[in-house]
Amino acid sequence: MTNAFRMWTRCFNCRAVSSRDNDADREEESDVSEKVLLVDGHSLFHRAYHALPALSTSSGQPTNAVYGFLQMVMLLLEQEEPEYAMVAFDMAGPTFRDEIYKEYKANRPPMDDELASQLSLLHKTVEALGMAQTEVEGYEADDVIGTVARAAAAEGKQVVIVTGDKDLLQLVGPNVEVVATVRGIKQTKKYDEAAVREEYGLAPEQIVDLKALAGDTSDNIPGVPGIGSKTAHDLLAQRPTLEELLDSLDTIEPERMRKKLREHAEIALVSKDLARIRTDAPVGKSIQDLRWSGMDSSALRELATKLEFASVLDRLPRDEGAGPEAAIEIVSDDAGVQALVEDAREQKYLCLAPAVEGETLTGVAVATGRNAAKLLALASEGADEGTLFTEVRAGVAGGLGELRSVLEDEEVGKWGPDLKELARHLKGLQVELRGCEFDPALASYLLMPDRRDHSIGTLAQEHLGRGMPDGETVGEEGVSPGQARACAEAVATWELREPLRRHLDEAGLLELFDKVEMPLVKVLADMEAAGIAVDLDRLEEVGEQLVGMMEELASGIYELAGCEFNIGSPKQLAEVLFEQLKLPKGRKTKTGWSTSAEVLKELADEHEIARLVLEYREYSKLKSTYVDGLGRLVDKESGRVHTTFEQTVAATGRLSSRNPNLQNIPARTEWGREIRSCFVAGAEDQVFISADYSQIELRILAHVSGDPQLVSAFRAGEDIHARTAATIFGVEPGEVTKEMRRRAKTVNFAVIYGMGANALAQQLGIEHEEAAEFIERYFSRLQGVRKYTEEIVQTAREQGFVSTLMGRKRSIPDITNSNRGVQAYAERAAVNTPIQGTAADIIKVAMIRLAARLAEECPQARMLLQVHDELVLEVSADEMAKVAALAKEVMEAAFELDVPLTVDVSVGENWRDMKKLGS
Repeated sequence: MTNAFRMWTRCFNCRAVSSRDNDADREEESDVSEKVLLVDGHSLFHRAYHALPALSTSSGQPTNAVYGFLQMVMLLLEQEEPEYAMVAFDMAGPTFRDEIYKEYKANRPPMDDELASQLSLLHKTVEALGMAQTEVEGYEADDVIGTVARAAAAEGKQVVIVTGDKDLLQLVGPNVEVVATVRGIKQTKKYDEAAVREEYGLAPEQIVDLKALAGDTSDNIPGVPGIGSKTAHDLLAQRPTLEELLDSLDTIEPERMRKKLREHAEIALVSKDLARIRTDAPVGKSIQDLRWSGMDSSALRELATKLEFASVLDRLPRDEGAGPEAAIEIVSDDAGVQALVEDAREQKYLCLAPAVEGETLTGVAVATGRNAAKLLALASEGADEGTLFTEVRAGVAGGLGELRSVLEDEEVGKWGPDLKELARHLKGLQVELRGCEFDPALASYLLMPDRRDHSIGTLAQEHLGRGMPDGETVGEEGVSPGQARACAEAVATWELREPLRRHLDEAGLLELFDKVEMPLVKVLADMEAAGIAVDLDRLEEVGEQLVGMMEELASGIYELAGCEFNIGSPKQLAEVLFEQLKLPKGRKTKTGWSTSAEVLKELADEHEIARLVLEYREYSKLKSTYVDGLGRLVDKESGRVHTTFEQTVAATGRLSSRNPNLQNIPARTEWGREIRSCFVAGAEDQVFISADYSQIELRILAHVSGDPQLVSAFRAGEDIHARTAATIFGVEPGEVTKEMRRRAKTVNFAVIYGMGANALAQQLGIEHEEAAEFIERYFSRLQGVRKYTEEIVQTAREQGFVSTLMGRKRSIPDITNSNRGVQAYAERAAVNTPIQGTAADIIKVAMIRLAARLAEECPQARMLLQVHDELVLEVSADEMAKVAALAKEVMEAAFELDVPLTVDVSVGENWRDMKKLGS
C-alpha cells in the first residue's frame, strides 16, 4: 500500500471517527452498512449523448446528454438511497498513462461540438443533484473511483459504481458492485463477482489481464498482436494472470502462442499497466466530503426550467409554499359582478378561464390575485336557480349589461388559458370576447414551437415550481371539480404572464405575440363558431360511389389472390402477398412482414395486386375519414361542421385543424374534389369566396434570396414555372411544353423544401442522375437561390435556429448532428422554415386585417376556413363583388416583399366548383 493511499484512508478513518465523536445525537450504527454511490461522469455523459436523439432548448442549446445523464442519475439516487455520492470526471490534459504509452487513446476523435457545449451544464447538474464532484490532475475518473471504492469498501461500506464503461468491472469484489449501462440510458445490469464470472468466465481481477492480452481498440491499448478475446480467455484458463503466463511460457501450448507471448511480453505488460485502474490516486477528500443529503429541488427546478425539461419537473417534489388550491368566491348577484367590473376597469385587465365540462360551459373563473379567484357560475350541481349565468342564459339584464361591457371592451385586456375556447362559448351567450392579450399556451408555443405540450399544468410546473391541483376535492359548496380547476388555471395564468412575457421579450418575439398570435385568437374563435355547411345528401352519394369503387377493387384483388380475405388486415394481406403469391419480402415488424404503403409501392412493379391494394386503401381512408367522419361531426340542428383550428401544433407557424381536419382534403385528386363538393354555402342566396395566394412561397424565396431572375420574373408577371422550365431545360420560353412545366414546378418546390435528388427522382419518376442534373442546372442559373440556401444552413449551424421575416424562430438542433441523414433533414428544415413560416405569418396578418375590415364594411360576411394559403368566406350573393375585392386588397397588402403578392379570387356555391372572378 502506497503512502498516498495510507494517508487517504487514514483521512477517511479520522474524519469518520471525529464526526461520530462530535455528533452527540447520532444513533448507534446499525448492522446495515452505509452505501457509497460513485458515478463515472464522462462515461454516462457520452452514453446519454449517443443514446438519445438531438434535444435542444428553444434558443438552440443542445441538451440531450445532460437530459439523459440527469434522468439516469436521478433514478439511481432514488433506487440506491446512498449516504455518500460522488461523480468523478476526467481532468483535461495528459495522464500518467500518456507517459507510459504515447499512443494511448490516440485514435479517439475530438468531442462533438454539441456535446462539448453541454459540459458546463453537466457540472451544474451534478451540483443541483447535491453530489460531490472530483477530478485529479494526471489521473482518469476510473482511478478516482477505484481509489474511493477501495477505501470505502475497506471501511465496510457498500460501494455501487455506475458507468457506461465495463473497464471498471475489475474493481468488483467484496462490498463493491458495478452498475453498467447495457442499452440506451434505461437498461442497466448490476455486476457482483458471480455476475462477472458468469458473463466473462473470469474473476473480476482478471479483466485487466484480458485487456493486456487482447488489447482495447477504444483506448488504443495494443495488447498482443494476433490474440483476440477468445484466445485470451483460453490462455487465462491455463494461468490466471499475465505474469504467471510469462513466467511459465515453456508450458504454454501451442508453440506459436508461446512465440507471440515471448516476442510481445513487454507490450503486454505495458498494456496491463495501461488497463489497470489505480487505487492510490491523490484524491484529497474524505468520505465525509462525499456525504449526500439529497437533491437540491430548488436548484434542479431552476435548471430544468432553463433547459425545458418538463418530465424532470414532473418528478420534483411540489413547492409546498406555492400554489395551494385557489380560494374561491362565488359571484351570484349584481353587486358581486359590479365589484368585479370596477376592478377590471381600474386594472385594465381581466384574467379568466373557462370551466368546461363535456361540451358545456359551467362557469368562468376570474383570478383576483395569487391563489384567489372569483367564480361566475352557471346553473350547475349545488347552485341556486337564480345564479348569474342562469340569468345570462335566459337573457335577463341586471348585472349582465356591465359584465358584457367589460368582456367586449378592447381596452380591458383578457388573459387566460385557451381564450379561443372561452370566446367561442361566450359567443353562444351573445357575448363577444374582445381584447385578448395573453394566453400562456401561445407564449410557450412561440418560445418552443417544436414542443407538443403547452398545457397550463406543464407551464405552471416549469415556471412556478408547482403542478395544478386536481380539483377533485374542493371546500366550497356548490363548486364542481371543473370549476375549481378553472379557478386554479386562472390564478396560474395571472402568475405566468410576467415570466413568459419576459422570455418573449428576451427572445425578440413579443411583437409577434402581441400583433399576430393574440389578435388571431378572436378571429379563429369566430371561424370555429361559424362552421361550414355540409350537404349530407351529397355526402351520402359520394360515400356510395366510394363503396362501389372499393367493391370493384376488392373483386380484382380477390381474383388475383385466388381467395377472399380481409384486405384491411395487415396480417392476412401479408399471408397473401408473401406466403401465397411469394412476392419479395421487405422489412419485418413485431407482428410480421410489413405491408406499408412504401412496401406496396415497391411491389407494384412486381404484381398488379399491390397497386390495387394501394388504391383500395386510398378509397377506404377517404370514406372512413371524410364521408363517415364528417357525417358524425355535422351539427344536427345547423347542418354545419365546426372544425377546431390549432395555433400551437405546426413548428413552422402554420395553422392546422382537427375534428375534422379540413386542411388535408386533397384539392387536386378526383375524389378529393368530390368530397369538397359536399361543403356548400349555408343558404340559397349565399356563395363561397376563395381567396388564394398565388405561389406565395416562391415569391418569398425570391425576396429572401434576392435572385435577379426570380425577382424580375415575378415583377413582370411571368409564369414562374415556365421560366424555370426554360432555365433547366435550356430552351426558349415559347418552347416550354406542359411536361417541362410540370417538372419545373416540382423542381421549384423541391428547392423550397430542401429536397434532394433522390426525393425529386421519386416525385418525377426519373433516374437519380437526371434529377441531380435538374437541381444543378437550377442552382447554376439561379445563383441567388444557391447562395440563400447555403447561407441559411450556415446561419442555423452557427446560431442554432432560423427566423421568418416577422421574427418567428425555430430551433434547428440537429443541424450539427453527427448522423448525416439526421443532419440532412435538419438542413432541409433550415431552408424551408423561414419561407413556409413567413407565408404562415403573412396569411395570419391578412386574416386579422380582413376580419376587422369585414366587421366594419360587410358584417354579414363570414370567414370560414383557412387552408394553407387559401381563405374561404361565406357571403351573400349581392355582396360578392365587394367582399372579393376587399379580400384581394387586404391579402395583397398584408406584407411588403420585393416582389408583388398576388391573390386569385374564385366564387362558387360549393368548395369544389369555384370559378375565378373575371374568367
